[in-house]
Amino acid sequence: MPIQTAPAKPWGCGSRWVSRENVEVVRRIYEAGARREGAAVLPLYDEDVEWDNSGSPVGLLTGGMVFRGHDGIKEAFREWYEAWEDVEHDVEEFTDIGPHVIAVGPMRGRGRTSGVEVTWDGYASTWTLRGGKVARSVWYPTREEALEAVGLRE
Repeated sequence: MPIQTAPAKPWGCGSRWVSRENVEVVRRIYEAGARREGAAVLPLYDEDVEWDNSGSPVGLLTGGMVFRGHDGIKEAFREWYEAWEDVEHDVEEFTDIGPHVIAVGPMRGRGRTSGVEVTWDGYASTWTLRGGKVARSVWYPTREEALEAVGLRE
């Protein structure tokens, strides 16, 4: 199966082959996170959602967790906002693979307590959607690991 990717640009900018609906759901979640409005997109998550940040660079540093359900998503956002004074994801690419969307791009942040600035290049996440809602989200340190997680290799 060929991998179809699109840059993180507004629709109509050469990205017509990407599943607009799935990618748009994920894009809205990233945009709300950037505004620190995670609760605003809670309806975009399935009630039984699983959010796994244990394999992400941040999760590896903080002893990452798996959050479940809407209460788990609220807890994940709360912990995220408490940990970071400033954080920014620059999603450079969305890849649509059937029910999955892979988002890739650098993440930059400054720890709230430490004031330390960090950057992770190529940070990736997989988003599995069911019925137009996120059923599972898993974070990875690289695009390659995210692709492998959904059964693809470059």
